[in-house]
Amino acid sequence: MNKRQIQKQFTRDKILDSAKQIFIEKGIINSATLQIAEKAGIAHGTLFLHFPNKDALVIGLLDIELLKFSDEIKQLIIETDEIDKLLNQYLNLIKKEEGFFSSLAREMPSYKSELRRKILFRESLIREHFHQVIEKGIRKGIYASVDIPSVLTFLFGTINYYLSLKSSFVHSGSVIEKFHDQTIEIFMKILKK
Repeated sequence: MNKRQIQKQFTRDKILDSAKQIFIEKGIINSATLQIAEKAGIAHGTLFLHFPNKDALVIGLLDIELLKFSDEIKQLIIETDEIDKLLNQYLNLIKKEEGFFSSLAREMPSYKSELRRKILFRESLIREHFHQVIEKGIRKGIYASVDIPSVLTFLFGTINYYLSLKSSFVHSGSVIEKFHDQTIEIFMKILKK
C-alpha cells in the first residue's frame, strides 16, 4: 500500500468506528451521516467518498463483524463438530459487539427492504456454518434427525428476540450473557437424540 491508500484506509476505519459508536448510542435510524462525519473529524462530503449512504455504512460494519465471526467459526468447525461449542463461541462473539447487534435487531423491521435483504443474506452465511455442523452430527448419529432450517430459524430468532428487546430484559449489562446458558441448553435439547 502506498501512502495515499494507507490514509484512505485510515479515514475509512475512522468513519466505521464513529458510525458504530453513533449507531449504538442513538440507534441506526436516528443517526445522521453528518453526526458520523463530525465524530470522525472529517468533512461530511468525505464520508460519501467512502460510503454512498448510511445503508452502505451499516452493511460495511456488518460485513466487518460477520467476517470476524465467520473466520473464528470456520476455525472452530475445523477443531470440533460439537454444536454447543460452536454456539457458545457465536454467543461470545455477539456479546463483544452486542450494542451494535442490539441496535440492528431492534430496528430491523423499520429498514428499507433492500437493507433488510442484505442483512439477512449476511446472517445466512453464518447460519450455513451451523447447518454444516448439525448436518454432520445427524449423519454421525450424534443429533436427532431434525429439519435444520427450522431449528436454525428458532435459534437465530431467539437470539434476535433477546437482542431486539434488550432493554426489557436487562437494565445494564449483556442480554446475551443473561440468556447464554439457557439458549445453549434449550437448543441442545432440540437436537438431542
